[in-house]
Amino acid sequence: MGRASHSWREPWASALAESDPSKLLGRIEYAIATLERRYAEWESDPGTPAELKAIQEAIFSLERLMKQELGRHGAVPPGATWGISNATEPNVANELGQVRRFFLVLRS
Repeated sequence: MGRASHSWREPWASALAESDPSKLLGRIEYAIATLERRYAEWESDPGTPAELKAIQEAIFSLERLMKQELGRHGAVPPGATWGISNATEPNVANELGQVRRFFLVLRS
């Protein structure tokens, strides 16, 4: 497995470590994008079952982080931003679901 296949780990870890709410959504979006790229590479650079499991755990941790933040902000109060428009938040949740489905297909 090449070095590129692990490129999703750093953005994922950065999202989990982000303490600034105004930057969090951007970090999560970037982590999702790197996971999507890894999925696109999977056929030419297949990962191990261990990497697949790590990716699935990363996706679940990003979903938990989104739920925690949405809950902490009371379903996002009017006027609140996370560095991106509030209209983007549902899109990020949707993208997480899509990424999860990608990797579930690989698992089967």
